[in-house]
Amino acid sequence: MRKQFVKGSILQFLVLLGLWLLLSGHYDAFHIGAGVFSAGVVTLMHLRINRHLYYTKKIAEVHALRYARLALYVPWLTGQIVLASLQVAYAVLHPRMPIDPALVRFKTRLPNIAAKVILGNSITLTPGTFTVRIREDEFLVHSLMEASHSGIVDGTLPGQVAKLYGDKPADVVYDVDILRKTKDV
Repeated sequence: MRKQFVKGSILQFLVLLGLWLLLSGHYDAFHIGAGVFSAGVVTLMHLRINRHLYYTKKIAEVHALRYARLALYVPWLTGQIVLASLQVAYAVLHPRMPIDPALVRFKTRLPNIAAKVILGNSITLTPGTFTVRIREDEFLVHSLMEASHSGIVDGTLPGQVAKLYGDKPADVVYDVDILRKTKDV
C-alpha cells in the first residue's frame, strides 16, 4: 500500500511539473525552478488527502481508468469545446442574442466518484455550461442555451466518460429536469 502511495505522489508531482513546463513555455533555470517549487508545494499539500484516499481504498477507482480510451477522449472533448465555443460566439454576436438560460438537473449511472468528477469538469470546460453542484448521482448544470446542454441530456458526454471506465454508455443519464427562468424558476 505504501509503495502505491509513494508512486502515486511521484506521478502527481511529475504530471504537475510537466503541465507547468508545457504551459509556461520557458525552459530557463528560473522557470524550471519555479515549476519544481510549485509542483512540490501542491504535491505536499495533497499528501494528506492522498494518504487518506489510499488507506480507505477509494483511490483504486482511478486505477480502473482506461488510459487508451483517455487518449481518444481528450481530442473528442477538445472538438466539443471548439464546437461549443463557436455556438456561444454565434449566440452572443447574433443581433437577437438567442440565449435561453436554464438549470439542468439530471442523474447519472457513472461507475465511481472519479468518473463524476471528470464529467463535472468536462461540462465546466465546455463553453456555455457550468457544473453548479454534484450530489451523489445528481448533477446540477447551468446552461446558456439549449445547444449547450443537448449533449449532456442526450447522454453523449456522460457516455464518453463512462467509456473511460469500460462501461457501456447506454442509459447513463436519467431523470432529466430542465428549469428555465421564464417558465419554472
